[in-house]
Amino acid sequence: MKKLLYILQNFFKDFIVFLISLIWLQYFIRTFWISLLISAGITLFFDIISRRIFIKKNNKNNLKFKEKEDAENMFFSLASSQGAINFFFELAKKGYPSVEKKNKYILISQADKSKIAIYPILKFSPINKDDITKIMLSIKNCQKVIIVCGEYEKDCPSFAANFDQKVILLDKEESYANLYKPYDFYPDITIEYKKQAKLTFRDLLAFSFNPARTKGYLISASIIFLSSFLVRASLYYCVIASLLLVAALVSYSNVASQNLKENVL
Repeated sequence: MKKLLYILQNFFKDFIVFLISLIWLQYFIRTFWISLLISAGITLFFDIISRRIFIKKNNKNNLKFKEKEDAENMFFSLASSQGAINFFFELAKKGYPSVEKKNKYILISQADKSKIAIYPILKFSPINKDDITKIMLSIKNCQKVIIVCGEYEKDCPSFAANFDQKVILLDKEESYANLYKPYDFYPDITIEYKKQAKLTFRDLLAFSFNPARTKGYLISASIIFLSSFLVRASLYYCVIASLLLVAALVSYSNVASQNLKENVL
């Protein structure tokens, strides 16, 4: 059933591309069968290219979105847990044999006698320069300090460069990419962050290009297209019919609009 649906969806998209091509070619080429053949060629080319581009893009975007969502939920779970320091202790042991758990941070001793501190400051507001200063005053004899947080203010990286020790700031997404992922060791997601959805411009577009409106756009475009055979085709017919067909294509492809009711209630 999924395979059949996928075939029908691609057929519908190709059909709209075919109609748009035919409309414009009819404006420039008065011989119908020549316009028909060229339109078929354009549609075939579009189908081949779109399959390659959109499949790769969708896979990449879905993975990126999933990782961001996981990063946010992992931070929320850590921030809501009393055992967050234990997680970073176990994480540090994945890469270093000599690890010591302090009251508020993890101390790592390397073979060359240098030391690294992992200091989690798990609060929901962005950390600022005062937070960094307090952390640096509480940690002595460390060559590198890794501060794990949810967010940090924009001027924090430049401010952190003023200390003698190397300071690395990691927000929740950077922690996921640069700390958890390299060691394949992740916090358990015990609680998920539920955001209160707001009606955005994207939602308004989703409402305008709702899949339910596909039929109306397609019928309107078809009427204008058929009218061009009765009256000599003009630029007006080409532009309006093309816009309606594009609207039909976007509406049919607009998965986000299916969640519009869920977002606004």
